[in-house]
Amino acid sequence: MNTWALMAFALWALFLRYLPQILTFLRLQRFAKTLPGPSVSELIANVKKGEILNWLKELRERHGPVFRIWFGKDLMVMFSDPEDIRQLLGNNSLLYKSRNYALLEPWLGKGLLTNGGESWHRRRKLLTPGFHFRILSEFKEPMEENCRILVSQLKERANGEAFDIYPYITLFALDAICETAMGIKKHAQLQSESEYVKAVQTICRVMHKQSFSFWQRLNIFFKYTQAGQERDGALRVLHDETNRVIRLRREQLVKERQLQQRTEAAQDDVGSKRRLAFLDMLLLTQLEGGDELSDRDIREEVDTFMFEGHDTTSSAIAFALSLLSKHSEVQQRAYEEACDLEGREKESMPYLEAIIKETLRLYPSEPFFSRKVFEDIQVGKHTIPKGASVNCLIYMLHRDCNNFPDPERFEQGSLLPKREADASLTGCRLHHEATTENISGSSAPSFNSY
Repeated sequence: MNTWALMAFALWALFLRYLPQILTFLRLQRFAKTLPGPSVSELIANVKKGEILNWLKELRERHGPVFRIWFGKDLMVMFSDPEDIRQLLGNNSLLYKSRNYALLEPWLGKGLLTNGGESWHRRRKLLTPGFHFRILSEFKEPMEENCRILVSQLKERANGEAFDIYPYITLFALDAICETAMGIKKHAQLQSESEYVKAVQTICRVMHKQSFSFWQRLNIFFKYTQAGQERDGALRVLHDETNRVIRLRREQLVKERQLQQRTEAAQDDVGSKRRLAFLDMLLLTQLEGGDELSDRDIREEVDTFMFEGHDTTSSAIAFALSLLSKHSEVQQRAYEEACDLEGREKESMPYLEAIIKETLRLYPSEPFFSRKVFEDIQVGKHTIPKGASVNCLIYMLHRDCNNFPDPERFEQGSLLPKREADASLTGCRLHHEATTENISGSSAPSFNSY
């Protein structure tokens, strides 16, 4: 009898322990019935195909701008209407990423991309000054140097035959972000077989595949699989290198601070002012004691910008070059604008800017991003319950025929009348606000992909 009583008590205690989660799940189920959406079997079938964006586009056409997807026990509410997304961008309670972002934590930890809440807000405020235009402009020379290497390598392949440009672009982006984020030269374009370059390529490949693989995402034994071991091996290389650079840069900064105290000017060995990389600014903050930043915190932020700066930038550049290659008249006009402004690169280049924005409209670097709902929120006519996740479908927003007359067409704003040009860039502005403005300005909404 005592055994049965003990078992009954244990079951009752377990039930009470999980009662809040059970009630939340039942409430989510009731809400989910009010929205259209695919079945779990349809989700699994399309995840296996690996054509998620095309499938989401089909769901949008079938169900309208708001629909739901059950991802295991997680309810994802998908939005693609401009007004709905505007409400989400302006909601300061949506400060926590959905569980999807947890896949990045083995590499990025709790950096700006995966962090949330007050911790994210403090970290973002700390990092914002590092993206002042004056600081970024100091890296003009290394950027140009890496561009020259890229151009020379592309010239070798410019024989009229088609080839994959992306590997060249991603190595260029890796060189650029290494120099601006960590202040070191990796020479990825010239040494593509180095251990560090291979580790970056491996971790990006494994995480990309894992994010679109149903069984890999939900497999608690993933770390023991071949892909999991590849990931962990790459992580060891990446984390060891970032930790090594942190130690070296700190030693260098301490020496420079001592020299500054004697000369009242921060100078390098040849007496000229040294540019400060993103890592340097974090280390200076740590040395000055203004914020409690551990070496792990610094590594997480550096790794975050290594990933985001390398992955998203290479994607945007590659798509822009692809579109230019298919529109010779656009390419020629952009070339003429660049020639006219040679030597005056700090002046605005409106035509090139329109091309970049139109590229991001068609191929946004972040096609969708999501947040966890911790309290009921009103979005349009829907009350999203606590426990759900909201997903902004930027890719679908930019290809909505209700907002763009010919959404699949590459139409750079400078070739249109001003009124139409402004309309054609509306979706891009929403995406730009969602992904970058909170890094460079303090007046934007708190809800963004970082």
